[in-house]
Amino acid sequence: MDETTNPWHRVQRAPGQLQRMRPRSRDGLTVDGISEKQSGNYIFSFGFPGSGKTTFQWMLMNYLMNEGSFQTAISIPDRPEGEDWEGRVLINAWKDQWIEGRFPDPTATGENAVREVMIETRTTTGRKIHSNFGFIEMSGELLQEVLPKPGAAPGLAPVLRAYLDNPNLRLCVVLMLSPDVEENDQLFASFIAYLNKNCPGLTDRISLAMIISKPQESLARLQAFGATDGQTGYASFTEEALCDYVNRFCGETYQLWDNWPQPQKTLLAPLYLGEIDMIDGEPRLVQQDFTHIEQILFWLVEQFEGKQPGPTFFQRLQAGANWK
Repeated sequence: MDETTNPWHRVQRAPGQLQRMRPRSRDGLTVDGISEKQSGNYIFSFGFPGSGKTTFQWMLMNYLMNEGSFQTAISIPDRPEGEDWEGRVLINAWKDQWIEGRFPDPTATGENAVREVMIETRTTTGRKIHSNFGFIEMSGELLQEVLPKPGAAPGLAPVLRAYLDNPNLRLCVVLMLSPDVEENDQLFASFIAYLNKNCPGLTDRISLAMIISKPQESLARLQAFGATDGQTGYASFTEEALCDYVNRFCGETYQLWDNWPQPQKTLLAPLYLGEIDMIDGEPRLVQQDFTHIEQILFWLVEQFEGKQPGPTFFQRLQAGANWK
């Protein structure tokens, strides 16, 4: 293992002396660098491998850059090691996938694979809103460290923990609830318990969203197994059905979400991507649907900027006017 792959690499300081350095990711993210940030808005997506974390961010950026009424640019941060182009590399790879309908590749595992993608976006219609925020691209395997094991306390990679420990950062935690995994409640509830134990006061500051990935399959589970009261007659994911689904399959986390310190900082939403077909043996998004991702994005912008995109006061007065 060399210095580029070892997160605890060594640097020669003087003859016969070695210094153990703080962890860093492959794009130069370090604990010290994150801890020294004086401000910043971040989306912290959380879930098991395959839960849809990367796909959620992939669809969000697709909307911002290709569909929504936004002008969006990818920031190139300066790191101690030089310019960080990793975000640009990732978005360039996604551009081809958006066109072809191919879903993004899974995120590489390990702390040195954590990437920070920073964007600057502004609305082009409706309310004038300018927002800078980023998302942290990380593997689900890395996040499973918050699950306690017999005789072992839970933990979190130092680079990720640094975001949580910095009081200057505004965080939106997005829990990705997948119908393909039975242990969602264990992971999410353990994560929040970890925050309460190791980061006192953090849950009073962060916003919390629960996103239902694969809503059609999730609705089918609710119809098959029923809600906690036995109800099965759900035709669609109404607000009631969403609450019943999460309460049935992720009960402890639902109670935590439902009793979050500030209700205006919570969101419960499905994420339907559109029509998916199998082409050449792989799923392809052949018809995109941006309805849900737009609603989620507007909520995220409100958490960061205090107001949602939408029509201006005068546009609202013009009944039926298309503000977009």
